[in-house]
Amino acid sequence: MNKITYYSFHIEGDDLCEVEKFVTRFNSPAYKDDYENIMSVIRHMGAYTGAEEHYFRHERAAEALPPPYRSGDVRLYCCRVNTDIVILGNGCVKTTQKAQQSKDCLFHFEFMNELSWHITQRMVEGELRIYNRQLEGNLHFKIGDCYE
Repeated sequence: MNKITYYSFHIEGDDLCEVEKFVTRFNSPAYKDDYENIMSVIRHMGAYTGAEEHYFRHERAAEALPPPYRSGDVRLYCCRVNTDIVILGNGCVKTTQKAQQSKDCLFHFEFMNELSWHITQRMVEGELRIYNRQLEGNLHFKIGDCYE
C-alpha cells in the first residue's frame, strides 16, 4: 500500500494479531458483504487516497470501519493516527445502537479506545513519533490485563 502504513497489535499470549483474528472470523460466507465492504475501503485508502477522515466512524478516541455512509453490521475498530498511518484492531457484529451495549463489540470498542488514548499521550509526550510514515518509539503498551 503506497498511501498508508497499516499496523495491528498483538496481545501477549495470543497466536494471531488482532486484525488477523478479525479476518479469520469475518472472511466467511455469513459476513461476505460486510467483510468485503470493509476490506475494499482499506484497499482503496491504501492504494489511492490515504486515511481521510470521512472514511471512518468516530468512536470516542478511536474509529471504526466501514465509513458512516456505508451500511453493515460488522465493525472493524481502528486508530487513525493521521492520513498516512492506521492501526487496525479487531471487530464485531454490532447488534445495538451503541457499541457499549453490544456484548460482541464492547471489548474491541473499549480496547481500541484505550490504545488510541495511549498512542496520543505518547505522541504528546514525545515517546512516540512519526518518521517517514512509520511509528517510532515505545510501541509496547499495558492495557488492563493485556499486553500487545
